[in-house]
Amino acid sequence: MKYLNRMSSNKINHRAGSVKARQPLRPIIAGLLVLICAFLSFPAAAKSPAGKVTAIEGEAWVAGTFWKSDLEVGSIIYSGDELSTGEDSRLNMRFLDKTFFTLGPEAKMKVDAYDESEDAVLGFGASILKGAFRFVSGLLSKKKPESMSVSLTTATIGVRGTHVAGEVFERREENGVTIEASATVTLLEDEEGKDTSIVVFNDYGSVVVDEPGYGTEIPDEHSPPGAVRRVQLRSINNLLRVMRNTTRSSTPKRKLP
Repeated sequence: MKYLNRMSSNKINHRAGSVKARQPLRPIIAGLLVLICAFLSFPAAAKSPAGKVTAIEGEAWVAGTFWKSDLEVGSIIYSGDELSTGEDSRLNMRFLDKTFFTLGPEAKMKVDAYDESEDAVLGFGASILKGAFRFVSGLLSKKKPESMSVSLTTATIGVRGTHVAGEVFERREENGVTIEASATVTLLEDEEGKDTSIVVFNDYGSVVVDEPGYGTEIPDEHSPPGAVRRVQLRSINNLLRVMRNTTRSSTPKRKLP
C-alpha cells in the first residue's frame, strides 16, 4: 500500500513539474504574437519616407505580403511600397526631391529605392509593373542623372532630367495564347523648356530619345527597344487623357467628366 501511495505521489510530482516547465513558454508565445501583430499593423514603421500622395481619383492602395491599406490624399509613401490603382482610378504622387508621378487606371508601381545621401548608387528607383504612367524627374536626377532609373517589365529608363510618359502591358493569356509583356515610352516637353533626353535599354540593346514627341516600343522581354520614332500626337493625347483631371478626392470609382 505504501508502495502504491509512493507511486501516486511520484506521478503527481512529475505532472506538477511538467506544468511548471511548460508555464514559462506561455509569456514567450504571447510576446511573439504581440510582435507579429505589431509588425503586420505597422508595415511602414521601419521604412524611410519617400514622398506623399497629392491627389486621388477613384481608389488606390499600398500592399505588402500580408497586408493592404487604402491610400488617401496626404498618405506617406515609403521606400519599398508597392502602389496600385483600381478601375477608372488615378493617383498623383510627389516625392521629397520634387519628382512627380502619375499612375493611370489599374496600374501598379513599386518604389524600389529612395536615398538622398551623396554616396547612394541609386537615389531614386521605381518599377512600373503595369499600366499607364507619367513622371517629371526632380532634384536627384538633376544633380546626378545616373542616380535615378525607372524599370519596366521589358526595359529600364535612364533619366537625364526629363518628362516621360508610357504604358506597360503585362503578360497575359488571350484565347489560350500567351501575349508577352510589352511597353511604350514617350519623351515629352520639359516643363521648364530645357533640353531633355532618356536612354531606354535592356539586355538586348538600347536607344537614346532626345527629342520630345519621340519614343520607342519594347515588344517583349526578349527584344531590344525599337527604333526611335515620332509618336502620333493623337496617341500622346490619348495617353495623357488617361491620367488627366485627377481630383483631390478618394471617392471610390468616381467617373471622369
